[in-house]
This record gives sequence, C-alpha cells and structure tokens, in this order.
Amino acid sequence: MISKEQSKTIIANTERERIDRNVLIWLNKFPDRPIGTITTETQLKADESGMALSAITSAYAVSRYIVGGYLAEYQFKVIYRIKPGNSMDKSLMADELLNALGEWAMRNPPDLGEGIHVQRVEPTAQAELLAIYENGDEDHQILMKITYEVI
Repeated sequence: MISKEQSKTIIANTERERIDRNVLIWLNKFPDRPIGTITTETQLKADESGMALSAITSAYAVSRYIVGGYLAEYQFKVIYRIKPGNSMDKSLMADELLNALGEWAMRNPPDLGEGIHVQRVEPTAQAELLAIYENGDEDHQILMKITYEVI
C-alpha cells in the first residue's frame, strides 16, 4: 500500500552512490556504443570522442509504502561528445545513436543491486544537441529516468 503522503525526499547517499556505479556498469553493456568505455561527465576530454553519464538530480523517493519501502526515481543524461567537422550527418548520427541507446535501455533494465527492483527505464526526451564548443566539439545528450522500488 502506498501512503497518502506523496512528498519527494532525497535518498541516502549510500544508495545513490550504489545506483550511480550500477548504472555506469549497465550503460557500458550497450552493444552499439562507439567508444571503449562510458565514463562520468567530469572525465570527458576536449578534442576526443567520448560518452559519459551525468546524474541530473539526486535520486529521490516519490512515494513511501505504509508497510515499508518506497518508490523512487533516478534521472540522468548520457552525453556523447563528437567532433563532426562540417558534417551534418555526423551530428544526426550522434542523436540517432543516443536514441538507440534509449530504446535499448527500455528493453534491458539495469540491475541496481539487492533489494532494488527496477520498474521501468524511459527516455524523458529525444536526443538533441547540448553544446557546441570553440574547438569544434559537439555534445549531444539524451535525458532518461529509472523508476525503481526499494522493499
């Protein structure tokens, strides 16, 4: 049973850290990734193609169960950095790749660890251009959300 109180509360740091790690491991199982390893956003390098995970907000409980446990959401984005030169096709292909990642994610939910059951994974927006840098790099992103239950 879900309690009547529907306030969002931030989850514990230990749970968030565990989810961050498990999501990164899971994303690196995407069979069509064009780079070796998906990293974290702070590890993306200039003048080099790469993909990175970036949490949008802290994970938070959206509802608590009267008998214990809760339903939570983890929002994140995947950034794909490319250097397209003058090729519009390379930019479009970056968005297409991220949208394919979103479709794969919906069909292949992650294992977030013991006691956490993923209910669904969904893109919250289609992939799009995030930023263009002076050196010619482009960052493309897809926004996603994992809804999970802790029992």
